[in-house]
Amino acid sequence: MGLKANKTALALAQQPIIDTFVQPSASTEVMPVSNVNLNIQGVTVQNEEYTGSIHRNGNEVIGKNVTLSFNVYLRPPAGGAVPGANAFLPGRILQAAKFTENRVSTAIPAAPEAIGANPTTSAVTLGATAAATASLYKGLLVSLASIGATYAQRLTAIRSYTAGKLATLMETLAAAPTGNYQIVPQLAYQRSISETDPDPLSQSIWLDGLRFDLVNMRVSGLRINLPVSTRQQGALPMLEVTMTGTIQATADEATPAIPALGAVPKFRDGDLWIAGKAVGGSSLIIDLGLRTAAPPNPNKPDGSDAEELVESRTTITADLQKYRKAVFDTMALADAQAQHAVWAQYGYGPGAVVSVNVPDARFNYRSPNIGQDHVTEAGDLFVDAFDRNVSIVFPF
Repeated sequence: MGLKANKTALALAQQPIIDTFVQPSASTEVMPVSNVNLNIQGVTVQNEEYTGSIHRNGNEVIGKNVTLSFNVYLRPPAGGAVPGANAFLPGRILQAAKFTENRVSTAIPAAPEAIGANPTTSAVTLGATAAATASLYKGLLVSLASIGATYAQRLTAIRSYTAGKLATLMETLAAAPTGNYQIVPQLAYQRSISETDPDPLSQSIWLDGLRFDLVNMRVSGLRINLPVSTRQQGALPMLEVTMTGTIQATADEATPAIPALGAVPKFRDGDLWIAGKAVGGSSLIIDLGLRTAAPPNPNKPDGSDAEELVESRTTITADLQKYRKAVFDTMALADAQAQHAVWAQYGYGPGAVVSVNVPDARFNYRSPNIGQDHVTEAGDLFVDAFDRNVSIVFPF
């Protein structure tokens, strides 16, 4: 009887010690994934010995490379509240890709309080309870009571924050805000430029009763893919993940049950702001540009140390509507090479909103595309090595 592809499951655990496999729980650490590809590729070298004939000996097999790729639909954690440390399973993948988990478990302040004096359409001074620590709230979400009627509409992203409590925003408001503010409870994953290497992951993958245990798994590719759902065509936001490591063991074991996590929020009825302008478009993709390498080491069974992250070069690809020069002049933005915020947000109530932001990115030149009904414009933005240069935030 053939193995059934739909009976595929993935579990993962954080691995604090290199080369020491941590068996993920088949009940509590299993997560829904799609488009799984387990690639086991032999590494060979030619045998150049002469044989006294026209025939050559076959290649020497010297090892194997293991690459696991899969997609994770981008939905908030279940439960309606900020989960415990390291409990959100997709967050473990983000941490392995050098994101820091930032848990704001209680609102700041506990009850909304008045904003400071002299707000503008792009910046607001937070009130007495907010901390006077520069960059503390960078990339997080603040709720401003006057800017929307619903929970999601009142949320806006903080591009920068000063010791004077001035929060610069990633959108341009219709009018200067009034009334109260509150930094809502939220779970944020924010890129770190620290020198500390993240822990690798141990993973188990089941293929209809056949289990592969994978050790020292590093994130070697990560894209945040936000396609827009329209009246005519739907699409689901996701993390596109590639991991590289080593096979620890294999075994015959029944595929565990996978929890159903409910509907995935769709990228619509929300926000897409680039360079202070609300723009239309079909997709936003943030590619972390990760690269790993394994140092050679003859003391190890396969002659190599575990994979390590050695490079990240982040690029944003935005497929947008084309606008007239007076509305949104991307050529002038590319000419100037200044830094601009990119912010995408969608969803509705607490625990059902996804917010992704890049506080600073520079435009590359973009070409118009006239091959369809509307003129569009595809191209890249480049992200420099700033701390918290990419954030994924789930507010509650």
